[in-house]
Amino acid sequence: MIENIIAIIAASGGIILMIGSLVLLYQGRITLQAIHEKVQEGKEPADGTGGDALAVEIGQIKIKSQYPTIALFLVAVGCFWLALQYGKGQRRMVSGILTDPDAKDYTVAYTGVMGVAYPDNTGQFEQEVPEDVHLVVLEIAKGGKEPQKFPLYPSKEKEWPVKFELKAPTGPSATPAAKLEVNPAQVAEVDKALPPLKAQ
Repeated sequence: MIENIIAIIAASGGIILMIGSLVLLYQGRITLQAIHEKVQEGKEPADGTGGDALAVEIGQIKIKSQYPTIALFLVAVGCFWLALQYGKGQRRMVSGILTDPDAKDYTVAYTGVMGVAYPDNTGQFEQEVPEDVHLVVLEIAKGGKEPQKFPLYPSKEKEWPVKFELKAPTGPSATPAAKLEVNPAQVAEVDKALPPLKAQ
């Protein structure tokens, strides 16, 4: 929850800076003219900054800009980047393994998180899901057949990958029925023929 709040605040700040810089540029409060040009005209800033609109130093990385408009845009981009990082949230890897000889022919759909995985030759598959997701339903199917569903609780699992054993398909028995044989001793003989049936 706190990550979402920080992402919203950072994104809002970036939008305000972006729109505000465009408004100030339109009103003429700031210009695309470099500050060092104004310094050469004898308008050196009184704070002794040397005419830099933006000066950032992170370790050995130094970023300086003498254009106020570019400085505002860089700050806005930084806000959007921060919002993007927090918006992603923490993710965890949900992996499994199919104990089936034809595992690589199956498709695993992660219902609820919009993810699809394809097992490898050993039957293993994996997919990243948000950490705050408490239930993932895996739909495992082969060749457009009815998928088999497996509920999975990522926060409760201790060992990965989780083993999944597919159920045998329910259908007609593969063993053919025994062939019927006629025993003449069980057939009764009739002395006279029965009259033909008449339709009414």
